Amino acid sequence: MLIGEPRKSLVREIKNLKELAYSEKDCDVKNPEWISNIDKYPYHVIQEVNPENPEEYKVLKFNGAKIKKDFVLHTYVKRLADDKGKIQAIEFNMEGKKYLGEVFDSIPFGILNKNRTGVGATTLEIEAKRNSIIVFPNKSLAYSKSKTKDSLLYVGSPIGDSTSIISPKDIKKYIDEIDQRRSDGEEVYKKFLVVADSLPKIYEVIATKKESFDSYFLLVDEVDMIQSDVTYRPKLEDVIDYYCKFPQSNRALVSATIRDFTHHEVQKEPMLIAKYVNKEEGQRPYQITHTDNPNKAVAEYIESRHDRKEKIVIAYNSITDIKEIIFLLPEDLRSKCGVLCSEESEDKVKDYYVELVDGKLEKDITFMTCVYFVGVDIHERYQLVSVINANVPYTLLSIDRLTQIRGRCRHKEGLISETIYYSTKEDNKYKFGDISKEEYRDRLLKKAGKIIQLYDAIDNIVDEEQDGEMRDEFDSLFDKVKPAIQRYATEKVGNLEVSLTRRDIDGNYQISYFNIDALVEMFDLLNNLYDKKGKLEGKYGLEIGDTLHFEITKEQEECRKKVQDKKKMRKDELMTAAKEKILQLHDKGRLTTEEIESLRNEKGQRDIERYYNGVRDLYEYVEINKLLSFLDEDPDPREYRNYKNGVIFKALEDTNPFKAALLAKFPVSETYYSIDEIKDFMSQKVEECLNRKIDSSKNTLMYLFRSFFTTKRNRYGNGYKIVCIGNRDYPDPIKTINTSKTYDYFDI
Repeated sequence: MLIGEPRKSLVREIKNLKELAYSEKDCDVKNPEWISNIDKYPYHVIQEVNPENPEEYKVLKFNGAKIKKDFVLHTYVKRLADDKGKIQAIEFNMEGKKYLGEVFDSIPFGILNKNRTGVGATTLEIEAKRNSIIVFPNKSLAYSKSKTKDSLLYVGSPIGDSTSIISPKDIKKYIDEIDQRRSDGEEVYKKFLVVADSLPKIYEVIATKKESFDSYFLLVDEVDMIQSDVTYRPKLEDVIDYYCKFPQSNRALVSATIRDFTHHEVQKEPMLIAKYVNKEEGQRPYQITHTDNPNKAVAEYIESRHDRKEKIVIAYNSITDIKEIIFLLPEDLRSKCGVLCSEESEDKVKDYYVELVDGKLEKDITFMTCVYFVGVDIHERYQLVSVINANVPYTLLSIDRLTQIRGRCRHKEGLISETIYYSTKEDNKYKFGDISKEEYRDRLLKKAGKIIQLYDAIDNIVDEEQDGEMRDEFDSLFDKVKPAIQRYATEKVGNLEVSLTRRDIDGNYQISYFNIDALVEMFDLLNNLYDKKGKLEGKYGLEIGDTLHFEITKEQEECRKKVQDKKKMRKDELMTAAKEKILQLHDKGRLTTEEIESLRNEKGQRDIERYYNGVRDLYEYVEINKLLSFLDEDPDPREYRNYKNGVIFKALEDTNPFKAALLAKFPVSETYYSIDEIKDFMSQKVEECLNRKIDSSKNTLMYLFRSFFTTKRNRYGNGYKIVCIGNRDYPDPIKTINTSKTYDYFDI
């Protein structure tokens, strides 16, 4: 009985298999005594093997997923070229099948490279007979999938007929309802269809109800999107923290375009690769055009094509540039524009914000950002325009990402046309040096590793301190130092700064592996695809045309200014609304640190975080209207820091050791103190009392000094006398500070 066509490398492994006891739960077989097992961590394959002829075998179960009875799964083991011959990946052939559900009864655990879009990965897991948590890249897809069965729960922000945010109470109720239905004999399973940002909610509820995570399978769909988009959506990387909390046999990462992972835990996952007999029908772009002005090129395209009665979709991952293009269009066309983007950006596009419901485009001209580049289904034909602006790193698109964008069209006749506009990098804008992609990754890992060593050294200082009070002081101080390290320990790509470390869901500082993955991808694209005209055309076998040149006209400059003015106007509107809420809380006697942070964490408030932080830091010490008037001016960081330090110094009791030392050294008098003398004394006291060592050559000490005192400079400009204790430009405090932890209050 010849079963399948065995691969030689697999057969070699079969010869050394241990017999497994037959379990009807695992698989259906004709000869139970033939059941054998490949259990080479982290791969697990159960097979029916003829002991007399090892070449007669059939795969029954593949990393936890049962193979359909009428399907013969052929596998091929790829090994690393090392002494141990470690398994690198297992490829499996779809043998003419289109959907994964025609091969498996559920998603196998590990990293599943499905190699094609639209093969039904999430649908398979929805139908699987087990409890599942499926993480989607956007709410549109999660919501649309949730409508396919009444037993599914969508967890995300409002969309369609889901008009309110799902609360932990709703999640608990759903779990209880499914449990009751199962008790009543119904074969039904808990299926959470969740947007990445809402995953913590489900995790906490399951933990609170003391359910075992072993009883759920976690599937993260389109994981490559997390790798690419985490630089400007940092909370996305939290998904991997939750992923690692689940048992390895209860989790999977899925995408049609799997990239290399830097994350050390993800690297340990089994790699499963789908292969197809039939070639996927490819579609070459209708046109690829190099341009020095992508925004103007797109505006010209829209104006020349809109009257064809065909919808146009522009994939461009930059809200600022999208708005510029819209402003470049005539007034009658602007009303036909919509923008598909994240909820966080909704306020930035205001009236242009649209959602994709049931795969229908609401507007004739639709711009979409990266949230909609993967996972969504558009059931209409349209002209597709993809845009790459090499001067804006997060707009870079790989060949795989361009393929994914094209795959959003699910109409049986496909796209009407596809056009790509791209610019190439300016050599003086990006300075990587002459290194390879692998060397760049190693350099980033080394840099990030050193930063982690710094965090560890800080923790060791605290752990080694025997004096309890001093230990508390260090702990409090370093709680401020660590976020500052994270903020400044970055890698710069053009104007984009990317953090190399992050705080995980447990509050620990870790290397931001997905940020490193994103940086490596940008590096690769800027150095190997968008560094020279013609390389992109070469990938598709298209001829290289002339560069589409547009001067930056006065009209375009005005549009850019308008976009910037709109950004400022939006920020002013946000601050006005925030001010009103803060004053209401103050008038009701409910203004607390917790309330302020709750307002700051609301949707759409990211652009005015500093405003809320200013209120949080100083509302107890400055009359609220005076404080808000100052913050309304949107002071720059240094201006705010001087203001805060000046207020805190005034509020300290005169007996405070730090303040007392400065008052004794610098009384109101006619004496002029040299800059060197001031810096030396300030440096000494800042180190003694605030636990901060500041180089006396830096201007920081003089900024601090002048925020503490009203001074007058001598005629030579090299000395100061004290005119008044406290800087008169800053308000007098409404409350004094009596503390032994002075270092907690200053911002240096």
